[in-house]
Amino acid sequence: MSLFDSGVRPIVDNFLIEESKKLRDYGEFWSASSAGYCMRKNIFERMGVPHIESEDAARKQRLFTAGHVFHSWLQDLTKQAGVSIAQEVELIDNDLMIKGHFDDLILTQLDESGEPVTVGSEPRGRHLILYDYKTVNSRSFIWAKKNGNAMSLYHRMQLGTYMYIIRTLQKEAVKPEWLDSLPLLTEARILKIEKENLMMMEQQLMWSPDLEKEVVGYWRTLNGYWKNKKLPKCTCADVEGGFMSSPKYNPYYFNGEPCSIEWYELWKKEQEGKK
Repeated sequence: MSLFDSGVRPIVDNFLIEESKKLRDYGEFWSASSAGYCMRKNIFERMGVPHIESEDAARKQRLFTAGHVFHSWLQDLTKQAGVSIAQEVELIDNDLMIKGHFDDLILTQLDESGEPVTVGSEPRGRHLILYDYKTVNSRSFIWAKKNGNAMSLYHRMQLGTYMYIIRTLQKEAVKPEWLDSLPLLTEARILKIEKENLMMMEQQLMWSPDLEKEVVGYWRTLNGYWKNKKLPKCTCADVEGGFMSSPKYNPYYFNGEPCSIEWYELWKKEQEGKK
């Protein structure tokens, strides 16, 4: 047995894999972080269809955990800098049946040209920016530059969903205490942190009627499938070059099919046998 197989590595890997099996239960709600993803995949998740075990599961969990470390680091820095208004607040929309937690809400000042800044200028006004922190590899930076720093559909829909819920809360007569007396949210950003050398990149999303239509339309359509007990077609291959349709990223990839109906039927048959 090698040192690699007899030390802390297998202990950590086994612990992380067991922890990953404790799925966060959203009950009758959808996870806001799943916005924009294949609707069949989201329905499988809500039903509790088990993920197909991957040989790469331990490494994926190490990456996931490392992402949390970077999140905590950045959140601590924005708190110390005095610009963070709220972090990890649970958002719930009882109309669209969505639940989730955002990373950070920043209150900045505006400079003379009306652009948001955090330091170095005289206060001209207050401006909110919703932040989502992502740890990525260098390939993600290269892809973003080749595509004009375009934001991923999944990231746009996730941020758009959080913005929609926060803006809805801000328009209510009685607001949550953490949103009291704050300007209406109109901007969100993705802050990407490159794991190899800690380079950072920001991508911006501004609120618009078209974004609201896209976000609300997605969740209403998904709720319609759920209410009518129908499985939509898998769209994993139709977005972002189809990377979500590969076995590396699709947790329901079985016998050559992403979001596999065959895997779903096998699980359903097993559930019926337990009754």
